[in-house]
Amino acid sequence: MRISASRSSRVVALALGAVTALAVLSGTAAAAGMDAPYARAAAKVSGTASLLGSKNVDAVTRGTGTNQAGVYCVRVSDSNIDLGSAAIVATLNNSRGEITAIGGPHGYCGGATDTITIVTSDSSGNSADRPFTVAVL
Repeated sequence: MRISASRSSRVVALALGAVTALAVLSGTAAAAGMDAPYARAAAKVSGTASLLGSKNVDAVTRGTGTNQAGVYCVRVSDSNIDLGSAAIVATLNNSRGEITAIGGPHGYCGGATDTITIVTSDSSGNSADRPFTVAVL
C-alpha cells in the first residue's frame, strides 16, 4: 500500500498534536486548573499570594494601596462577569480568622473593576496572611 506525502504529513501532524496536548495536560497547565463546575470564576490561593488553582482567574497579587498583611487582589479573566453585582463567596483554608471579599473597585487593588479585593485577618481581628478560596457564582 502506498501512502501519499500529504496523507503521511497529516498523520504526523495529528500524532504531534496528540503528544503536545498530553504534555500540556500533564504539565503545569493542568495543575492550575480547578474543579469548580458551578462557579463562573474561582481561585485557591496560598497565604503568600500564590495561585494554587483557578478557573477564569489570571493572577493574584498583594494589595497595592496598603502595606498591611492579608490584602490580596484576585483578577478575574472573564470580562462577561460583573463583579459589582455577582455573588462572591470566600473562605479561609485550614486556618481560623476572618475574611472579607469586595467585588466592587477598591483602592487596595487600584480600583480595578475586574478584581476581587480579599482582606484576611487572624482570629483576634489583626491583619494576617491566610490561605483562602474565593468563588464567583
